[in-house]
Amino acid sequence: MDLSGKTRKALLIAFAVETLSSTWCLKLHGWTPVFSILYLFSGVSIALFLLRLPELHLPAPGKKPWRSNAIQRSAILIGLTALALYSWCLYWFDEFPIDITNADMLPIIKVMAERFLAGQHSHVYDPIPAIWHGAQPIYLPAMWLPYVPAIALGIDMRWVAIAGLLFAFGAFIALYKPSGPASGSTSRSASHPPSGSRPAFYLGVLAFLLFWWIAADNTPGIISVSEEGVVIGYYALLTLALVSGKPWLTGIAICLCMLSRYALIGWIPAYVVWLILEKRTRQLSIVSLTGILCFVLIFLVPVGWVTFTRLAYLPENYISFAGRVWKDSPDVFSTAPGLAWFFGRNGTAILHGLLIVLSFSLPMVFTIAAFRRRRANIPLAALKLSLVVFYCFIDVPYLYLFYTSSFVSLIILALALRDSPAPRDSPKTRDSPAPQDSPKTQDSPAPRDRLPPTAPGTGQAT
Repeated sequence: MDLSGKTRKALLIAFAVETLSSTWCLKLHGWTPVFSILYLFSGVSIALFLLRLPELHLPAPGKKPWRSNAIQRSAILIGLTALALYSWCLYWFDEFPIDITNADMLPIIKVMAERFLAGQHSHVYDPIPAIWHGAQPIYLPAMWLPYVPAIALGIDMRWVAIAGLLFAFGAFIALYKPSGPASGSTSRSASHPPSGSRPAFYLGVLAFLLFWWIAADNTPGIISVSEEGVVIGYYALLTLALVSGKPWLTGIAICLCMLSRYALIGWIPAYVVWLILEKRTRQLSIVSLTGILCFVLIFLVPVGWVTFTRLAYLPENYISFAGRVWKDSPDVFSTAPGLAWFFGRNGTAILHGLLIVLSFSLPMVFTIAAFRRRRANIPLAALKLSLVVFYCFIDVPYLYLFYTSSFVSLIILALALRDSPAPRDSPKTRDSPAPQDSPKTQDSPAPRDRLPPTAPGTGQAT
């Protein structure tokens, strides 16, 4: 087995540890601190292993993609996933109505959307007297604006989050190839499946376990009481944008992520530095201009600059908020794979300081070191590292927060195990679109993986 094949298997093992440590293993009460450590190291390992793979790319569609067996299979699986998700949603929506006695996130977002629809744009972020005697809304515009159409139409607002969740699962299904990357001879009998089929099968099992944990078990409450499906959809879009080579899409995705759950705040400077080191000034310009334009349209136009300055000071309240959660709901810290449990109630300030320092320093050091070693997939690997660090060191580790990173890993694994990747782009063709599959080779087994020649490669919850 070549180095690339070994790296893929190591990547799969790390993802298995990450997935089980944040899902079904949490049923083992008292072991959560152990799984917190495993979750941290497995997430960091995914970022490191990703650097050792050839450049990941989105598969290029053929001339008539709708005739492809793979496309038809993906469409059927996405439809079945949507049907299963719909059935479970009806059950959980009935079990857990939107009420502050279950969770206050969606009730607060609902009031914000109602104020916006009433034309009270300057009062969207005013305290809400009916919730906890004056709850202060803290959700950024890309978090609550998607709920406005649902509120206006009078439908259950949770379907918006479900749409984001289905988008992330659908992206995985579309990229998932059950046979995995082929290796060795292209002629195989039914009794001797391709060597890549076994890792791909295990990836499918892990994806199912993640889906069943979220949809059927509902321990994290993503379906019933959380708004996190929107965030998961945004970060899935950013993952796809980074491997698509489209800077305008990357700019849009970065803005949506930052204006919903800014877990990638430390990644952005590292990404900018990488673009500069790679001398991709045109790409940097497009990403910046697109991101600024989206910021103006999504934030400044709806709520104004004054609201932006008010929200900029919210992180100062995180430590005191964590203290209240330690007092009122201490089980939050012992049921999620975050590290806050190790610091205790009196160590919140230290934890918060580490969160800030590590969120900005580690992605930057990681990016520069990987660039000097001429590694591939640097932006994607740095993004994964940023998410792992941010959520592991977050002040209040609500369980539903951790699955954004899980879906980023899921899409990464689908790409890594899909096919033998193309050689890294040369400087002249780096921004050119990937070649399309010919009709004769579209569904044929991929050749054995080979390492390409070395070339410049590439929050607070309530």
